[in-house]
Amino acid sequence: MAEPTELPEIDLDVADVKRIALTTDPQGETVISFAMASGQVMNLVFSPEIFAKLEAMLAKANEAQAQVSPIQ
Repeated sequence: MAEPTELPEIDLDVADVKRIALTTDPQGETVISFAMASGQVMNLVFSPEIFAKLEAMLAKANEAQAQVSPIQ
């Protein structure tokens, strides 16, 4: 069986965060909409599990940043 081809990363210039739509249903999804520099809107749709993982990663990143640049 052939190895799957690795997909390239995509870099997009985000000009604005348009909205964050959180569902109240724990089984629902979270949508974050970004406006690109081109004017196109990109929606990222997260399952509850993946959004929780993203939140944990962002919390760790915030903590690490606070260690480097504490608020004065």
